[in-house]
Amino acid sequence: MNTEQPSPSPNIPLPTALTPLRAEVLRSLWKQRRDSYAQAHLYEDARIRVHRSLTWLTMAESRGAHEHDTKLIELWAATGSLFGRWSALLAAPLNEREATASFARQIMQWDRDGIMPSVLANLRQSAETMWIDPYLNHAMGMSTAKAAPHSTTIPDDDAGFLAGLLERIGLTVHQLTLGAATYGGSQNRIAVDRSLIALAQLVPAFLLVITEHGYVDDWGSLCSPPRQ
Repeated sequence: MNTEQPSPSPNIPLPTALTPLRAEVLRSLWKQRRDSYAQAHLYEDARIRVHRSLTWLTMAESRGAHEHDTKLIELWAATGSLFGRWSALLAAPLNEREATASFARQIMQWDRDGIMPSVLANLRQSAETMWIDPYLNHAMGMSTAKAAPHSTTIPDDDAGFLAGLLERIGLTVHQLTLGAATYGGSQNRIAVDRSLIALAQLVPAFLLVITEHGYVDDWGSLCSPPRQ
């Protein structure tokens, strides 16, 4: 894992729980590094990941107040652009639970500006509803039947908490994308709204950490590299 420590951008506008950075600001922060490294053919996978994520974040920001389901799916795509990775051993994408756990550890390692602890502390205040949600616990039990058992206790460490949060958000999104819920339906509204609130804060934070420091690291092989 690359341990180079690049200099942060001057006067970084750090996000807060109430005012996460918008895609336009994140794109401007990334542009200078993106252009210089593109010319040198450096960190190409990271550049592709950030570019894809920003396109999805931009679309999510354009959604209206009542388009929660669509916005959540787009924010999850922005997240998956960053954490998804190809397994050469499996000749398939790495299991999402493993990919998000690995991503959580890596993003915390590269957070040299203390961005993530602040965001995660705010999300912990409402996390209990996602850890005790009966639908999510049932779905997690089904998905982990042949893997390590999951816990209904919220992890104390930030990387563990983030991994668990992403896993639960992913299950909520998959319910929507598999058509296992009514668009805008009421039965899954709490899970959808909690997931939306979380990702609206997490995606900009992830992008800022990678933009400022993490782009030098290996985030795994892309599942769908661009065609040459």
